[in-house]
Amino acid sequence: MQLVSVIIPTYRGADKICRAVDSVLSQTYTDIEVIVVDDNGKGSDAQKLTEQAMLRYKDDSRVKYIAHPVNKNGSAARNTGIAASKGSLIAFLDDDDVFLPQKTAVQVELFNGLSDEYGLVYGSFVERISDSASREILADSTEDFLYKFLCNETIACSSTVMIRRPVLDKVKRWDESFFRHQDLEFFARIAYNYKVACVQDICVEKFKLDRNMPKGKKYEEYRMHYLEKMRGIIETFSKKRQKRLYNIHYTEIGKCYIKEKRLGEALKWAFKTTNPLKTICIFAKDGVVYVTRKK
Repeated sequence: MQLVSVIIPTYRGADKICRAVDSVLSQTYTDIEVIVVDDNGKGSDAQKLTEQAMLRYKDDSRVKYIAHPVNKNGSAARNTGIAASKGSLIAFLDDDDVFLPQKTAVQVELFNGLSDEYGLVYGSFVERISDSASREILADSTEDFLYKFLCNETIACSSTVMIRRPVLDKVKRWDESFFRHQDLEFFARIAYNYKVACVQDICVEKFKLDRNMPKGKKYEEYRMHYLEKMRGIIETFSKKRQKRLYNIHYTEIGKCYIKEKRLGEALKWAFKTTNPLKTICIFAKDGVVYVTRKK
């Protein structure tokens, strides 16, 4: 069996971290190590609470707990976990998500049947929006993966993927300049250099939390940083595809401003697209939906 390293970065997640760790330890695939990287900053109240929660695993050789001296970011925490890991396969889990029992087994089995041209596999997941609402995000295709992924049409989030360790020799590690979209950037670099495969099984349960949702100007800054970092890859596509891709992202930035009822900022992004009128219609529809939900 191949050792699988599961890296769990955590920040202000003391109340959820044990649920995440337990979901890894309960996998049907047993050759696993868990590396929890506490990014709260040594000595902070959040770090002390997380360390206290992790004491339940102090006698479990499969679990390693590492605390950053100071708060850095999720990318840095994942890189710390990679450096401490020993597995030939590496997976990531957000502290507020959980693996379903078969997640590791089905992805290892898939990798075992693939050539070295494949660097990443991902799976389907269910997203819990509230106690009564959820949606399934299905990983049903890898055709034209990179372009669809950059257009947000194919979703492969950090908790759903597994990579081969040799991938790191080519793509290096997570970009620590990112505070948002770091998983999108990292996986795009992998997909640019390697083939991607998927399993259709729902293998992760994600919980949508407000703490994960930047707003307004901050959302714009994060998205533009991501697009700038992706420029070299984006420019390998045809001009038509490039325009469509940027239209999608500019529209998303505008929609974020619509949710804050900042019409002027939203219109600015509409006029950056190649079809402002169509984009404004999208904003209008999105605004109606938003107002309806707020009532």
